[in-house]
Amino acid sequence: MANRLQDKVAVITGGASGIGGATARLFVAEGARVIVADRQEPVDGDLAALIVSSPDRVKFVKTDVTREEEVRAAVAAAVSAWGKVTSVVACAGVPGQGSDIDLSEDEWDRIFAVNAKGVFFLTKHAVPEMIKAGGGSVTNISSAYGVVGAPGFAAYCGSKGAVRTFTKSTAIEHAAQGVRANSIHPGVVETPMLHGIFEGTPDPEATRAAFSAQQPNGFNGTPEDIAWGCVYLASDEARFVNGVELPIDGGLLAR
Repeated sequence: MANRLQDKVAVITGGASGIGGATARLFVAEGARVIVADRQEPVDGDLAALIVSSPDRVKFVKTDVTREEEVRAAVAAAVSAWGKVTSVVACAGVPGQGSDIDLSEDEWDRIFAVNAKGVFFLTKHAVPEMIKAGGGSVTNISSAYGVVGAPGFAAYCGSKGAVRTFTKSTAIEHAAQGVRANSIHPGVVETPMLHGIFEGTPDPEATRAAFSAQQPNGFNGTPEDIAWGCVYLASDEARFVNGVELPIDGGLLAR
């Protein structure tokens, strides 16, 4: 089906690369208008070219999701350009490594500021615009590690678990106002964030093998694998889908 997101207006945080970049590209391809909100200029080459060639369909707004005013401004940019907001995808995230007895307070706060508070800010400022528009869809990218634990990722697991249940709260809070909220829980996906984890270890290839070994299907996902889930959840096909946690993980959580 083409134009599954016709007449939708979306704000995608963390949209410069990885899952966010792929989601932005697919949303535009399916007919949506998109604000790409990120701290960095798009490093996804196809997306960067699309922003230059189609400014009437996709725009970049520099945004640090830990700063409420910048998230508010990204949402306002969508309303200013296209009159409404109907969809958001919270993709901004940081990995962060360390056990529960090794993490510093500053590192814990840094990870939660991006992974959890950033989701809160986007919801806080986008949902009122969705209500004005007659309804909308919130999609928050959590993680398989937001459902199960993992050694060495205490704050990451905690922050992604927070996204999981915060999303359900949003779903119940605003269901009667036509706003749906769902979370996606990726498995091992080949993104710049994942590559950064590999490169930060003494033996990147061994770390890659250890991560890949978690995948029952024998291979890692791509950003597009997750982005198609975002397209579905934002589309009218998902009008009866609310408060769901959707694993797109190659079977990781089925173990």
